Amino acid sequence: MEILKTDVLVIGGGLAALRAARAARESGAKVLLICKAEVAGSGNSSRASGGFSAAIRAPDSKRAHLDDLMHGGRGINDPSLAGLLSGNAGHCLEQLATEVQGFEGNEYGLVGRQVPAHSHPRSVQYLPGMPHLLIMLRQELENSGVVILDNHRAIELIRSDGGELCGAFIVNLSSKHPVVEIVAGLAKSVILASGGCGQLFPVTSNAPDVVGDSYSLALNAGCQLRDMEFIQFTPTAFAAPESIKGQTIVGTLLTLPQVRLLNKNNQRFMQNYAPDVVERADRATLARAIVSEVNQGRGSPSGGVYLDLTQVPTEELNSHRVGFYEFCKEAGIDPADQYLETAPSAHTCLGGVNVDRHLEAIPGLFAAGEVIGGTHGANRLSSNSLAEAIVTGWLAGKCAADRQASGVSLPPRCLPDVPYFNGDEIEASKSMVVNLMGRAAGVEREGKVLEKGIATLEGIHSRRQSASRINMTQHEACFDLRSLLDTARLITSAALMRCESRGAHFRKDFPEQDDHNWRGNVLLSMRGSDICAEYHSVEDE
Repeated sequence: MEILKTDVLVIGGGLAALRAARAARESGAKVLLICKAEVAGSGNSSRASGGFSAAIRAPDSKRAHLDDLMHGGRGINDPSLAGLLSGNAGHCLEQLATEVQGFEGNEYGLVGRQVPAHSHPRSVQYLPGMPHLLIMLRQELENSGVVILDNHRAIELIRSDGGELCGAFIVNLSSKHPVVEIVAGLAKSVILASGGCGQLFPVTSNAPDVVGDSYSLALNAGCQLRDMEFIQFTPTAFAAPESIKGQTIVGTLLTLPQVRLLNKNNQRFMQNYAPDVVERADRATLARAIVSEVNQGRGSPSGGVYLDLTQVPTEELNSHRVGFYEFCKEAGIDPADQYLETAPSAHTCLGGVNVDRHLEAIPGLFAAGEVIGGTHGANRLSSNSLAEAIVTGWLAGKCAADRQASGVSLPPRCLPDVPYFNGDEIEASKSMVVNLMGRAAGVEREGKVLEKGIATLEGIHSRRQSASRINMTQHEACFDLRSLLDTARLITSAALMRCESRGAHFRKDFPEQDDHNWRGNVLLSMRGSDICAEYHSVEDE
């Protein structure tokens, strides 16, 4: 088996991974960055609208940002992680703005916009668009000596005999060899930065390659995960036409006074759900309101509601996202005189790997970006994901590089557990998992539906086998299905345990928030082949 050695191995290809690799390299570490697709050209970062939430100047403050985070998270955030984000977002953003030109500002510095559920204008836009930013950051890494391997997928994390992380088994997806060739990437520290699991759901804003890899890798390496029941559905994704279904409509548009959400009866229905803030309500409230309108027969033909942008000038639409008006026109919609059909779309996993204040999960394994659980609690506010990526990416990179570890070597008799599913069943099983998650773990959940879903997932899991050899025509589908299945089991187990409604988690059979019994976190781990869930109250901390 070929062996690659480095100081820090970063797994991922988006903003968090790029910043982690940069920070580790600046700290003097030898860095290897691998991505199963193309670094800076895949995943969700390139799809983001480009808003970075940070307290830039008075009257805004780090404390006000933290208060908004905790209030939005319904009181179950990890205060240390929320404080890490609010306390460092401004510095990390200003640092990034010195490296790459294009952030919105004036003669006084960076300028933030108002976005829903924030108490101050603090969403700083990268005006050229996220694809441009990511390409520039990749070029910086290449010039600094970071080794980048596109089309290389981590399939299993490696632990030493002493229990520390010491690398990952990697597959070269571009290999022409008929049988999967596995490489051992050994490192003193590993950073997981390939978060997200949107492809678990029938309608999602996520890129096609976002299948929950990091959650599966961490789970099988013995890590604890938390808050996986909280899946945020962006309320404003295109419901039609089919060519752009699921893609996100810019959330900051909802802050404009001339923008309205309407049902099929042309009623501005948010006045009934959040009369004080109407369309400026948080994402969880908006998503449930839209689902409620549809379920009561007041939805649009494509299963959503209408977004009225007809009173917004074209230049203002494009100021919220580069080329948004032209994007709509290419899809056959003219926002100047047509309503957009919009519906909730699976957007962000708010749970993830349980880490300490140094972003370390187990010795030698760090996490960044959406891989981390605890920062946002039960609900994430707009523009906090990109801010989290640059803050946690930078800190994870620094801590991983600074970690003192002895020389690493491949443990004796250490071979990867290659997942194998019957080739004829792979696509059918994947479709079953995705459709099941849409029914059982969507915007609205119910105990009996979750129980049935879990039983189905366990049945699929029981058919998984291990193989010492697997051919290249099957490998990608097998690895994807393992990630999707592991992550689905985590989400449904946590959702069934939490018998209340809070933030992004809504139980039809327990529709109220219950602070007396459920102000805390669901922690998940693997014991044998079983997912084990336990509840931890914040009062116990």
